[in-house]
Amino acid sequence: MKLIVNEQELKEYFRGLRSLVWGKEQTDEGLGNDKEEAIRSSLRKELYAEEFAAFLQENHSDLHSDSFRKVLLRYLHETVELGTDAGSVTGVLNEVGWDYAEIIEPSGTRVLIRFAQINYVHEV
Repeated sequence: MKLIVNEQELKEYFRGLRSLVWGKEQTDEGLGNDKEEAIRSSLRKELYAEEFAAFLQENHSDLHSDSFRKVLLRYLHETVELGTDAGSVTGVLNEVGWDYAEIIEPSGTRVLIRFAQINYVHEV
């Protein structure tokens, strides 16, 4: 999924979300009502629930893996460079698993790299 917003819209969105969750600014505290406080309380419970954290982690990793896997499959059996925090690996993309890529370097060494460790990929 791709979402395009400008910086101002994004700031307004998070400003509104912050106001909803944490309440109005301190100068406006006396103006809140019980309904708004009940909504804020419910949101806090949901946002900090362990089930919600597990849901986010599970769905984010699946989304990242699926989309990244599709990108890598376009380069299968091509010479690519995969960038990681530890450095780059160049070679033929031999295999794309569900959460890893296998590169065969020019020396013949096989290198397995998990998707979570890959920062970029480009064809050489």
